[in-house]
Amino acid sequence: MATERVETLRQRKARLEAQIAALESAEKAKQRKEDTRLKVLVGAGILADIAKHPETRGAVENVLRRAITADRDRDFLKSKGWI
Repeated sequence: MATERVETLRQRKARLEAQIAALESAEKAKQRKEDTRLKVLVGAGILADIAKHPETRGAVENVLRRAITADRDRDFLKSKGWI
């Protein structure tokens, strides 16, 4: 009887752990989507502002030079004329 109770509790624990893992995974996916949306919106806003106010471009270029450090990303930005 005690063995059955222990096994029942272990099964319940496994189900709860699976549910927790699924919820954590869903939350991480939601955060990644929100982060991507934020980046797209901020980037779009900056590009729209530059189209109307070209003087903004220099400040953005300075930020990109400071913030983007990966060679691959810097090469891409150079190919697009941003740094």
